[in-house]
Amino acid sequence: MEAGGYADAEAVLEAALKLLAAAPEPPQPGHALLLRLEKRLQGLGGAEAMATAAALLGEALDLSRVSFRELTPGGSAEGWSPSGPVAPPDLPPALLEAVAEGQPLALPGGDGDDRLPAGAPAILAAPRLEDGRLSGLLLAEAPAPRAWRRRELALAAEFAARLASALRRARMEAALFESEQRYRTLFDACPFAIIIIDTATHAVLDVNENACESYGYSRDAFLRLRIGDLDVRREPEAIRAHARGFTIRPGVQQFETQHRDSAGRVRDVLVRVHGLRLGGRDISYGAHVDITDRKAAEARLRLALRAARLGTWEFDLAADRGRRAGPLAEATPQVAAEGFGMAEWIEPIHPEDRPAVQAAFEALARDERPEFRAEFRVRRPGADGQSAAGTDWIWISSHGAVAERDGAGRPRRIAGVAQDCTDRKQAEERQALLTREVDHRAKNALAVVQAALRLTRAETLPLYRRAVEGRVAALARAQTLLAEDRWTGADLAALLRGEIEPFLSGRAQALRLEGPAVLLPAAAAQPLAMAMHELATNATKHGALSVPQGEIAIAWTVDDSAERRLRMLWQERGGPALQGPPARRGFGARVMEATLRGQLGGALAFDWAGEGLLCRLELPLQRAAGHGPLPSGAVAGPLAEAKD
Repeated sequence: MEAGGYADAEAVLEAALKLLAAAPEPPQPGHALLLRLEKRLQGLGGAEAMATAAALLGEALDLSRVSFRELTPGGSAEGWSPSGPVAPPDLPPALLEAVAEGQPLALPGGDGDDRLPAGAPAILAAPRLEDGRLSGLLLAEAPAPRAWRRRELALAAEFAARLASALRRARMEAALFESEQRYRTLFDACPFAIIIIDTATHAVLDVNENACESYGYSRDAFLRLRIGDLDVRREPEAIRAHARGFTIRPGVQQFETQHRDSAGRVRDVLVRVHGLRLGGRDISYGAHVDITDRKAAEARLRLALRAARLGTWEFDLAADRGRRAGPLAEATPQVAAEGFGMAEWIEPIHPEDRPAVQAAFEALARDERPEFRAEFRVRRPGADGQSAAGTDWIWISSHGAVAERDGAGRPRRIAGVAQDCTDRKQAEERQALLTREVDHRAKNALAVVQAALRLTRAETLPLYRRAVEGRVAALARAQTLLAEDRWTGADLAALLRGEIEPFLSGRAQALRLEGPAVLLPAAAAQPLAMAMHELATNATKHGALSVPQGEIAIAWTVDDSAERRLRMLWQERGGPALQGPPARRGFGARVMEATLRGQLGGALAFDWAGEGLLCRLELPLQRAAGHGPLPSGAVAGPLAEAKD
C-alpha cells in the first residue's frame, strides 16, 4: 500500500468518504434523515420534539433505546425517549467529564471496555454545549457490544445539535405565544375601546372586542376603516390639530372628541393616545372611553345648578388653594375663580359673620364635624359695606363636606355648593316685619272699633248701628287695600274712591279726584282711610252729600322735599250753607286729630265758612314709610282717653 500513499485500510476509507462527499451525488440517507427530522420538529414543543427526535434516530440506527438528557444550570436533569419521559442511565463521572468538552463519545460496551462495568451496553453519547456549559446529552444504547461508525457518531451529534436548536426555538415560540395570548386577553378584556392606527394614513390596524361592541362594527369591518370614518372632524389634519392641542408629553395626548358609531349616532369620547414606532412605521394605541352619559349628566348638573342659582366650590387644604364656579362666582368676582387662599375667601365676608364661618370651616377641616353649613353676608362688588339698608351685602347659604382624604384618613379636599339667598333673607325679614305689622295693626283696629262703639252718638239704635258699621267698614277697606299689595302700601286714588263712593248713592259724578299717582305707606293708609270716612260721613249728614246737587272735589300734590309731604285739599260744593264750626267735637274729629297729627306728624286744618267745608291735610310720607310697626293702641290711645 505504500505506493498509494495510504498508511492502512482505514485511511483509504476515510479518503474515499471525502471524495464521495465532494461528488455531486444525490443526498445520502443521513441527509434525508435530517430533513425528515427538521420537518417533524416544526411546531412541536419541548417534550414532543425530544421524543420525536429520539424515535427517528432509533429507527435510523436500529436501536431500541435512544434518549435525550437535558441538564439545567442548577444541576437537575430530565430525560425523554420515544415513549415519553425516562430516567437516563447514570454515566461514570469520568465519561461525563469527557463529553463536557463537547466531543461525541462512542463506547462499544461488553467486557472489552474498562470504562464501563462488565456486560454494559454499547453507548453513543453526543453532547451539546451552551455558553460553555454542558446543557444536553443524546444517548443511544445497543444491548450487545457494537463498534460505532464515524457516520453514526456524526449523525448523533447532528441530531443533538438540531434537537437543541429545536428546543430553543420551541421554547421561544411558546413564550411568544403565551405573551401574545396574555396581551390579547388583556387587550380584549379592557373595559374600554382600544383602536390601533397607522399615524401616517390613519388606517385602523387592530381593535379590541370592546371597540367592536361600542361602535357596532365587526373586527373585519373595523379594519377597513380610517379614524376619520369615526371622528366627526373627518379630515386627518383637523383630527391631528385637535389632538396636538392636548399633548401631555411627547408621544402622549389626551383629549375629548366626538365619534360616530355604525348607526350614525354621535358619542362623546375621551381619548388617550400613545405613539410608538413598530416594524418601521409609526403607530398609535388609542384608549377610547365613552363619556356620553357623563357629559349628559354634567350638562344636566350645570343646568340644575344654574336654575337653582347654585355655585360649586372646593378647597385643597394642603395647598391652601380653592376654586369655584357658577352664577355666584360671576356675581362676586372680588374672589378669584381659581387659586384663592383661605384669607382671600374670608376677607369679603361681613365682619359680624366672619368668625362663625371660619370656625365652622376649620371644624370640618379638623374632622370635628361631618359637614359645613353657614349663612353669611358677602360685600357686593364695588360696595363699601356702609349701606344702612343692607343693600351693600349679598346673603350666601353654603354647604360642604369632605370630598377626599389623605393616606392617614385626614381631610385633604373639601367641596360644596353655595347659593345666593338674598331674596329669601329679605323675604324672611319682610315676613317678620309684616307679621309684627299685622299684629299691631289688628290690635289698633280693635282699639279703634272699641272706641267707636263707646264714643259713637246716635238718636236711635238703627242710626247707631249704621254709624258703627260704617266706621268698621272703613277700617276693613283699608285693610283689604294693604293686603292686596302685601302690606307694602296702598294707592291713594283707590283708597279715596273706596271710602267715598259708598256715600254717593250711585252719583259717581259727585266725586272729582285730581292728583299724581301716590303709593301711601302702610302706616299711613289706615289712618287716612278713617279720616276720609269721617269726612264723607259728615258730608252725608250735614254737608254737600246731604243734597242731590252737592259734590266733593279732592286734589293733592307731593313735593320733592326730603319728607315728601303729601298736601291734600278736601272741598265741598253745592251743599247747605255752613253756620260755622260744630259746637261739639265728635268722634270723627278725634280720629283725624289722633291719627294724622298725633300719630303720623301731619297737619290738619278746617275752614267751616262759605258754601262748603274746606279741609287741608299734610302728611310726611317719608316719615310714615319709616314708621314701622306701631305700638299697640297707638291709633286708639288718644280716642280711648277722650271723655264722653
